[in-house]
Amino acid sequence: MTIADSYPTISGDVERLNKENDLGACLFVANHASWLDIPVLCTVLDPVFKFIAKGELKSIPCIGQQLVGGKHIMIDREDRRSQLRTFKEGVAYLTNGVPLMAFPEGKRSSDGRLAEFKGGIFSMAVKAKVPIVPISISNTHAIMPSNALFPFQKGKGKLHVHVHEPIYLEGKNEKELAELVKNKLLSRMPLEQHPLVVEEEGGDGSGSVSGSGSDSKGSEQGEAPKELQSV
Repeated sequence: MTIADSYPTISGDVERLNKENDLGACLFVANHASWLDIPVLCTVLDPVFKFIAKGELKSIPCIGQQLVGGKHIMIDREDRRSQLRTFKEGVAYLTNGVPLMAFPEGKRSSDGRLAEFKGGIFSMAVKAKVPIVPISISNTHAIMPSNALFPFQKGKGKLHVHVHEPIYLEGKNEKELAELVKNKLLSRMPLEQHPLVVEEEGGDGSGSVSGSGSDSKGSEQGEAPKELQSV
């Protein structure tokens, strides 16, 4: 990233990124709008961690080799057994003190705006009883759009990462955790990366506002979800 003149600026709970502080395992979660998000996160995350990634990324040059060689968690979202295996591997890493990194949207946003969360990812943190640490990534989509193979411009002065304070799980179900994560991510993302707000006209002529959020049902038990899609 330094060679490409695209090293991001960093703010927030930066101490959590330093492996020397040994703050324990957590589930890192970030918004996802570009291939550039992965090298950006690898640049700023100092402790050893594991990505949760789609199985089809194995075929991508360089990225696939790094994911497989680094023993990151790969998932086939169409295979129930793969979903269960992912859940067990993720919980095992967390309980052994290894942080995980996941994108709750499940795929890159096509326009840079925060998209709907898929179900399942927060159940790992609940099961392993570790905090969730949201990370807001700004402007990677402008440097390298989701459908681009190479950056369009240098990222210096544009790319920014904000590490939020951890969200602790006590007394919260998965739906509540998803809402907290979404709000924290948006609080440090540029307005142009916020979901579009849609006015929905009610039967009495009044309008209601809807935006991106989580439609997954809450679970306080941390059991493997029916569909673990959030990678």
